[in-house]
Order: sequence, then structure tokens, then C-alpha cells
Amino acid sequence: MDFTFGEDAGMVRQTAHEFVRRDLLPQEPRFLNAKDPAERTAIVEAATGSLKEMGLYSAGVPETFGGGGLGVVETCLIADELGQTIIPVEWGELTPILYECSDAQKPKYLAPVVEGSKTYAVAFDEPIPFGDPAKMATTARDMTAAGHDRNPPGDSGSCPKASPSGYMLNGAKILRKPKADFFLVFASGIGPTGPIGPICLILDSGAPGATLTGNLLTLKDCSVTAEQVLGAPGKALSLGRKWFPLTRIIRAAAILGTCDRLLEVSAQYAHDWTSMGTHISERASIQQTLADMAGDIEALRWLVYHTAWLAAESKKVEYDSLLVKLQAQKVLTETVNRSVRIHGGTIPPIAEWLRRRDMTETSDVSDRVPSPTDLLRLAVARETIARLQP
Repeated sequence: MDFTFGEDAGMVRQTAHEFVRRDLLPQEPRFLNAKDPAERTAIVEAATGSLKEMGLYSAGVPETFGGGGLGVVETCLIADELGQTIIPVEWGELTPILYECSDAQKPKYLAPVVEGSKTYAVAFDEPIPFGDPAKMATTARDMTAAGHDRNPPGDSGSCPKASPSGYMLNGAKILRKPKADFFLVFASGIGPTGPIGPICLILDSGAPGATLTGNLLTLKDCSVTAEQVLGAPGKALSLGRKWFPLTRIIRAAAILGTCDRLLEVSAQYAHDWTSMGTHISERASIQQTLADMAGDIEALRWLVYHTAWLAAESKKVEYDSLLVKLQAQKVLTETVNRSVRIHGGTIPPIAEWLRRRDMTETSDVSDRVPSPTDLLRLAVARETIARLQP
């Protein structure tokens, strides 16, 4: 059995590794201590520009969508390396929901995101959490079907009309990434005869009726044309589903990189810090904690790259991708807790930023109802039981 990466994969990994160590890690103190958010933004934008120059931006996006077309193993290696820095560099890791853009939507939305000239945000969560997509408070009413695009009898045309074949959005959404050129708004669709199920609409930033306050997007009588509907009305939760397994594996690789960095920071602290005249690395409790961290992270590494290899071999990885993402989230949580333990009960700034970055990364929509970890556990449990049946 050959457990080594191929020559091409090795080159990709080395390029990403050198970029992180040479260009990003030295910038972390400046990023941590920045008083002005604009300074942090400038660091991120500069890093993103460097990635584009190296040809790594959108490297894992399929060629059919305008990306570099790298395989899943190579893309995981990039995610792994970039996951080791607190700087949330943009590298073209986009939601596969956008792959469902129509031919008319691709030039305006998908292509600019792939090339890095436009940004987006997924507007799925709401101020009041919901456990069932059918209970989303935000609504998208089909105004044409309801006849609202026509003026009342005897009206000369002074009354405002909804866009032809359009929807009217009302509600509020919590955004993980509020700064965006457009939003993918999920809402409860309402047709002429009643609910039609979840619907996804592309909403341009600054659209009339849409107000952004911090990370809260408020929608009041916000008119959207039918051409802005992404996919089929009522089928929004199925958008990008066939690409979700690969996305989960890549996200697990990014979390693996984060865990590696947390182990590095914790081991360095244990080596350098002294208490009562001795290095704390000599304490049995610290040694045990570091050993447990290293063991769990190494196990996660094998799981991530074995699953990536299965995907590269065109094997079915729906179950495996759920399992690896669940395990990655568990290992990240435990690694952060152990790092805090080693640091004497306080979370180090780098660990806090790494944890915060992974929590704010856009998750699959299918993994966020009712919560990412709970849904992953449910899916893995169901598949595990199903596999035992004759």
C-alpha cells in the first residue's frame, strides 16, 4: 500500500505551506493587535491577492465552473495548510449552492465569485432559531401567481407593482459574513394556493427593501424577480447536494490544519513556560494532554485523507464525508479545550481566533438544521444502523 502523495500533490502542498509560513504567520501579530478593522481587511486582501498570483485561488473549483479543477486530495492539502493561520484568507472555497446557477445567472454571480471579483453571503439563519425549514419566518410570496402584479380595477397605474413573475421577501436573516455583493436568501415560499417549501433567491446588496445592520439583514417588501430564483422553487435544501460530500471533506481538512496549529502553539507554550523553577512540559498531566491531542489529530489526518482518496477514486462518500466532518468538529472542540488546559485555564489569542474562524465559516445548508453537529450525528447514526440491516 502506498501512503505517499503524488508529485503534483506534493508540489501543491509545498507551495501552500511555504506561503503560509513565509507570508501569513509573520503577519499574525499585526493582525491580532490591529485596532482598526480596516487594517485586518487590508492584510486579508493582500493575502488573497498573493494566492491569485500563485494560481491557488479557486483551484479546487471544477473547470466546468471556471475554476482550476484540482482534485479533492490536492484541494484538501491547500485547505489543510491555510487552516493553520488565524488570517481568514479568501481562497475561492465557495458553497456548491452556486453551482446551481442558471446559464443566465452564471456570468453575473458564479463567474465573478470564482475569479474573486465578487463576494456573497448565505442568508439562512434567523434571529429566532428554527428546527424545521418549514418554520422559517422569512417568507417569499409569489406575487405574480397571486395577481399582485396587476393594478386594482379602476386604478390608473399609480399603485406600486411587484416585478413581473417575482417574489416579495419579508423577514430577517443573520449573516455570518455580512460584507457581500449579493446574498443567497432562503425563505419559506408561498404560492397561489399556499406554502410551496423552501426557496432560495439571489438578492443584490443594496436592493430596495433590504437593510443591513451589522450582521442582521432585514427584508421588508423586498421585490425580487423570478430570474433571481436559484434552482426550483420549493427545492432549495437540495441545491448543490451532489457536491456537499466533497465540501465536507475539504472543510474537515481545514479543521485538521487548525488542530495542527493549536498543537504546535500548545507544545511551544509547554516547552517555554516555567512554574516553580521547572518547565511545565515535565508535568505528567501536561504530557498526557499533549499526547492525547497528538493522537486524536493524527487519527483525524488519516480519516481526512483516506476519505479524500475514496472521493478521488470516484467512490460513494456520502456517509464517509458526514463521518469525517463530524469527527473533525469533535477533535477541534477537544483540541481547543486541551489547549486551554495547557495554558492554565485561559484560551490563548491565536487559539481563540482559530476557533472563531472555523465557527464562522459557511457550512452546508443541509448541515445547519437544527444544528451542524446534531444533524451530522443523526445522519451518521441512521446510516450506521442501515448498514447493519440484512
